[in-house]
Amino acid sequence: MKDRLACLAVVLALGTTAIAQSVSLQFDGIAFKVLGWTATAPPGGGWSSIFRVYAGTGDVPPLVGTYAIERGSLVFRPRYPISAGVRYRAVFDAPGVRPAIEKSFDGPARPTAASTHVDRVYPSTDVLPANQLRLYIYFSAPMSRGEAERRIHLLDAGGKLLPAVFLPGQELWDPNNRRLTMTFDPGRIKRDLTSNRSMGPPIAEGKRYTLVIDRDWPDATGLPMTGTFRKAFRGGPAVRQPPDPKSWRVAAPPASSRAALVVSFGRPMNYVLLQRMLKVSGPHGEVAGAVGVEREESEWRFTPQAPWAVGQYTLIVDTSLEDLAGNKIGQPFDIDVFDKVTDRITSTTTSRAFEIGPTAKP
Repeated sequence: MKDRLACLAVVLALGTTAIAQSVSLQFDGIAFKVLGWTATAPPGGGWSSIFRVYAGTGDVPPLVGTYAIERGSLVFRPRYPISAGVRYRAVFDAPGVRPAIEKSFDGPARPTAASTHVDRVYPSTDVLPANQLRLYIYFSAPMSRGEAERRIHLLDAGGKLLPAVFLPGQELWDPNNRRLTMTFDPGRIKRDLTSNRSMGPPIAEGKRYTLVIDRDWPDATGLPMTGTFRKAFRGGPAVRQPPDPKSWRVAAPPASSRAALVVSFGRPMNYVLLQRMLKVSGPHGEVAGAVGVEREESEWRFTPQAPWAVGQYTLIVDTSLEDLAGNKIGQPFDIDVFDKVTDRITSTTTSRAFEIGPTAKP
């Protein structure tokens, strides 16, 4: 009897070892995967309780990211881009797989020559209102964090550095560390606040400025950029009137075409919000298509995936859509001096009807 139990234990051990040997870990440069293991429902502790990825060595916490089941394999995608020159360690420790599987992977090779640069800055116009609220800076590659305050400068016409221009201590990045949102100090923009009365707005009408972004700002690999970026602009009149969709010009294309629906605002709007805060609904629901922003962010173009059909359509506008001064649909930015500027947006929608016909009618 003892011999039989011993044999059974050996068989079970060999079976578990065989399972472990059939499971492998893979890294494709973006995501970490568990191959050869059938993924079903997540365990009680979540997928992170059995599959974790660490960056570097020592006692470090696992990377934060998202898990998914793709073609039967468990896949982990880190929230932040993979860093060059860093060694990653993936650990898969699931019930029935013994011993736990561990494998190390190298991130991309650390480059030796600078290649990152400022790709573009929005607003793209060279005239910004005196109460301009936000700047969006797009980089050609992921950047390092915590550098914005000492790498971004605003100079007056004589080249003098202007202090206390941006909201201090705030860096808002997209998940890939390639788009940075910089907010001008709202205390200087909103009328009747102490900073506004004592210092005035960061931008004055009629005066000229230069936005400077230092070459020495290291990218995510630790290398400086290819050069210093400069954007010259002039201060324009403050914009206090909220955007009004009723005043927009909607140019509807003809039916049976894939020509763009063109919405002209009559003023520049917030570039980033224009990407997601306007939608088109038609006779059969939301219309799929591509968005383009033209004419210094004063024109929105929507090109459908399929040709337009004859019928009634609706342009649906999120009321949190902003102009350059942060005025939302029906709400001036400085109407409430206690409003705070954050990256969290809650809103409702408004709409504008238009018709698609053999001869389009706006």
